[in-house]
Amino acid sequence: MPLAVAFVIIFLMWILDIPPVGSWKWYWVMLPFGLLMLWWNVITPMIGWDKKMAERKMAADAKEAEETKRKTRGF
Repeated sequence: MPLAVAFVIIFLMWILDIPPVGSWKWYWVMLPFGLLMLWWNVITPMIGWDKKMAERKMAADAKEAEETKRKTRGF
């Protein structure tokens, strides 16, 4: 996520022509975007972070659903 924030800031500085980013070539401005796409589409699935995060979310949702059922039953 920090890379996404850096990309947005750099891109806005480039569009608004704020020095020193305003004078950069377009490929230097798009480099963080390329790295971000590489991270999200190649590296994260390769090391399994996307599946781990999904499993954690499913476990948390199941636990919350069970707690809700217990509260509504009066236990």
